[in-house]
Amino acid sequence: MNQQPQGDFTRLPSPGTEDWIGDVRRIQDSLSVTRYVLPRRNLGKMRRVGWAPLGMGVFATLFMVFWMWGPISGGLHSDGIGRWLGIGFGLLGLPGLAIGIGLLSLGVVILTNASHAEITIGDGMLCAIERIGALPIRRRRRIEQVKRLVVEKGGIAVTDNRGMRHTLVPDLAALKAEMHAGKTLILAPGYPCELLRPLADKIANALPAAAQPEGVETVAPVVEVVEREADEPAGDVEVSRPALTDITLRTEANGLAISVPARGLWKGSQGLFFFSLLWNGFMVVFTAAMLKGKAPVPVYLFMLLFWGIGLGLLAGAIQMAKRRVLLAVVNGALAYRVTSPFRTSEKRFALADIETIRVGPSGMEVNNRPVMELQILPRDGKKVGLLSNRSREEQEWLAWVLRQQLAGR
Repeated sequence: MNQQPQGDFTRLPSPGTEDWIGDVRRIQDSLSVTRYVLPRRNLGKMRRVGWAPLGMGVFATLFMVFWMWGPISGGLHSDGIGRWLGIGFGLLGLPGLAIGIGLLSLGVVILTNASHAEITIGDGMLCAIERIGALPIRRRRRIEQVKRLVVEKGGIAVTDNRGMRHTLVPDLAALKAEMHAGKTLILAPGYPCELLRPLADKIANALPAAAQPEGVETVAPVVEVVEREADEPAGDVEVSRPALTDITLRTEANGLAISVPARGLWKGSQGLFFFSLLWNGFMVVFTAAMLKGKAPVPVYLFMLLFWGIGLGLLAGAIQMAKRRVLLAVVNGALAYRVTSPFRTSEKRFALADIETIRVGPSGMEVNNRPVMELQILPRDGKKVGLLSNRSREEQEWLAWVLRQQLAGR
């Protein structure tokens, strides 16, 4: 790769010009938008991880093809409404087929090192673009929300379902943007620290001038760049109470009580109630058509599986929507009680036995997006997840409030 002189990056070049920050290409897309293109990653031996999504993708793709072919083939050999219901039922497998193809593609991308990150600054926005092959995945935040840039060394830290932290590719680092609201935007994971540190300095210098589009006055953010290890705590940034929350906090002489009311079917189920209605509505129509057409017995046994899925989705939606939670920090202990239409559960932890309280993925997805939850991580034992039906802002706020209690503040 031919290196170009770095020059003075504080002045604004003409649109279409390019220069270099080490191995990072800096492109002036327009007068107000600058793009930083990082090189393709070299994951080394970590490329072998790609065999897992590749294998799952092949299995899922083949499974969905055979699964879809059954009802579609049956529909093609039927007449009237049965034909279209069979074809329509088979086409319900398209999302699963897309997931299988996506996993297969992801595995190929990892095995071939065909991924890289891009960062754009301009029009008041900081945007992280992860290019997985030809697929771009974008995440963005307003520039004035940025508090600091962090070059996190020592690999990519992840936490498993038991709350144990692990470090992937320990010789690589990640560039992150921490926000005033407590959220973090991952800009460029999986690169050497010596590549990310000069890039972080240039971005920190460029952010104030790009805080708003030209002609709009704003207070330029002061952005610092820090380095830390992957397993080093980030520090607890204060999180403000969301403006529209109905969660109530009551301070007692010996502690704190938090009441989280039920949210209702539409807001509280994260879209699951609506999806369950669509699923079960289609099953009603499909079952009626099969009964009218006197379908063979194996078809009804096959339909029982999908009725079970639909009823399970409906029960899960009601469970999420009607769930009420009471949290209390009293006399050196954290207790919670969860009340729902199907069951009531409660548990108590000594504050000294709790490692931390955070927001993390619940393991459930709606519309291919992970459902987040408030998580209590004990020093020994499995994590406890709560409030998956609440907004991310409310979860972050409660996690911060409870961490202050753990710290004795």
